[in-house]
Amino acid sequence: MFRLLDILAAPRLLWCHKSLFRQLLVRNISTRYRGSVLGLIWSFAYPLMMLAVYTFVFGIIFKARWGVETLDENRAAFPLIMFCGLAVFNLFSESVNASGSLIVNNVSFVKKVIFPLELLPICTVATAFFFGAAWFSLLLLGACIFLQSLSWTMLLLPLTLVPLLLFTTGAVFVIAAFGAYLRDVPQLVGVATQILFFMTPIFYPVSLVPERLRWLLNLNPLTPVVEETRKLFLYGQEPDYMVCLWLFLFSLAVFQTGFVCFSKMKKGFADVL
Repeated sequence: MFRLLDILAAPRLLWCHKSLFRQLLVRNISTRYRGSVLGLIWSFAYPLMMLAVYTFVFGIIFKARWGVETLDENRAAFPLIMFCGLAVFNLFSESVNASGSLIVNNVSFVKKVIFPLELLPICTVATAFFFGAAWFSLLLLGACIFLQSLSWTMLLLPLTLVPLLLFTTGAVFVIAAFGAYLRDVPQLVGVATQILFFMTPIFYPVSLVPERLRWLLNLNPLTPVVEETRKLFLYGQEPDYMVCLWLFLFSLAVFQTGFVCFSKMKKGFADVL
């Protein structure tokens, strides 16, 4: 119980091993596109191609509208709003999808008694957020070109990304820990991620969901993250600060629970690998 309440345990561990964490992060980044011709350019090329496809299909062919009066006159608004949701979801999904086999794929680290295994999940999330910065860079560029407007509320992006970072890391801790014992975890996570994708308001606004079913979306912690991120990044509106506070406290609880769970379960990793 004491360790569960010790919210500084993870920051202390990260600070004590900051040099090792930096080496792991550089390794993950450098190996992502090793051997490819374009290298890191792919981190921008892929989301840029996705944005182009969404703009063509939804903005030109379907001429879709989102329901925001200030944006719906612009046919590129719908793809940008959708792309914003994808950028947020991608940070989460990329991290959790890589966590199911995280311990199994790093047996050499598990066998080292002095290696702080908690760094592996944290580094996985940090890598996803590093490459995820390309999505938000393109989103910012799209807002400048197509919406021709920038708002000071974009500076409030940490109000939603910090809770997302904490929640994602907590989930990765739990998934990685159970993935060491159960080889079915990666498959289960893949299915769960697909379900969560359609339960997150990425391709549709919450207002289109019947009121009697909206509680299903509200059970998804990513829903308020996506909605509040759109407010401050595209709509030029201040986020709901109470929602952001709730997100932070909830995500902090998930992070701490995941960290403690991983720390306790790691003692048996060597026995099952």
